[in-house]
Amino acid sequence: MGIAVKSYDGRRLRLTAPLAANVNHQMSAFGGSLFSLAALAGWGLLQLQLTGLQLDCNTVIAGGNVAYKRPVFADFDCICELPPDWEGIVEQLKTTGRAALELTPWVEVDGETAMTFTGRYVINVKSPAQP
Repeated sequence: MGIAVKSYDGRRLRLTAPLAANVNHQMSAFGGSLFSLAALAGWGLLQLQLTGLQLDCNTVIAGGNVAYKRPVFADFDCICELPPDWEGIVEQLKTTGRAALELTPWVEVDGETAMTFTGRYVINVKSPAQP
């Protein structure tokens, strides 16, 4: 897919991918690539946060919904931001060892939204016995 990190500021992760590595038979970006990039942007943002908090966790995506707004005919970015209640989610994780949340990454091309994604992620703190 040719994914690269474009930026990360502690609350927002921006990934980028080239159209050439993700093109479909209509010469636009393959929908599965857009979906995968959005799911990865959410997972990646969580991993960066958890690593920064020194929490060793398993993070999985439990489901997701996508809305394709326009075809993508150029290289594209996917942006994911932490939810406003992130600090509460961290407290729940530290207290119970488990948390679930929704993230809403979106794909942009030339500053316009081409796709939105809502993903449900589940985080479990690894017990000392887990590899």
